Amino acid sequence: MARGRNSNSGAGSGVDHFANNAINKEDEYKQGLKRLQAQAKMTAELITEGGALETLLKEADSDNADSFLLSQRNRLKAIAEGNAKQKNEIDYFLLALKDVRADVQQRRNQANAAAAAAGGDNGEDTTTADNEDEAPDYERFIQEAVERIREAKESDPNYAPLEDQDYVIELRQTLGEKMKKRSRNDDDDDLEIVDNVGVDDVHKLKCPITGMLFQDPVKNKVCGHVYDQMGFNQLMRNGKKKCPVPGCSNHALKKEQLEPDEEMKLKVRRHKMREEAAKKKRDLDESMDDQGGGYTVLE
Repeated sequence: MARGRNSNSGAGSGVDHFANNAINKEDEYKQGLKRLQAQAKMTAELITEGGALETLLKEADSDNADSFLLSQRNRLKAIAEGNAKQKNEIDYFLLALKDVRADVQQRRNQANAAAAAAGGDNGEDTTTADNEDEAPDYERFIQEAVERIREAKESDPNYAPLEDQDYVIELRQTLGEKMKKRSRNDDDDDLEIVDNVGVDDVHKLKCPITGMLFQDPVKNKVCGHVYDQMGFNQLMRNGKKKCPVPGCSNHALKKEQLEPDEEMKLKVRRHKMREEAAKKKRDLDESMDDQGGGYTVLE
């Protein structure tokens, strides 16, 4: 039986399928990094410059507090740089897969054209891998493409070093560092540090749709606003397409714009833990008051 014009797919079709599958999972690949980055930022809030913990540590051990805080902050910045580097490597890998996919498609088109020119529809196996011994080594192709893309990106004058990439910048902001923001025109502007007090504003932990604390927060990649998944689903069922945050210009909401917000999940969890701890303390204080204090005076 003739295998027809698609018979040249072989290893190429397998690589094509692998490339498509991997490219479609880009968000999934990066979700773990976002989770690590969110955890690092939450820790950074605890040891932010001028924060309550810094004050407490300096009061308890003024000789060693600064060196301890410096070492912990440097560790967090190293984690953020590692996250930025890993994100870049994922990007390079996905770009390499796109190159491979384009190469597979080009070879397929060439083989089909050659088969048609040779009368490949006459039942003969003209497009079977006559050149199977010459099949490209796609594993090596991907590795070489990654190296080529990495070199091109990192030698670009506009390439930002790791310490100036988003993951590191946002963590240093959270730590309360005073920084300079580098623009593409090399004009330096003072970068003001805001909202790094480490205390969650409860209003920011509530969904703008349901008005309740986030349970399954998702972030809009287009406008940056956060909703609860249940609230977003409710919005879609009602046929509304405008972002519910006042003043937002995103009037074309789609589920494809959403990604899990790991940082918000951690903030809500921390808020609930604090609320629970505060309630236990109140209950204990009330219990102590009912007993006339916690101490018995012996005469």
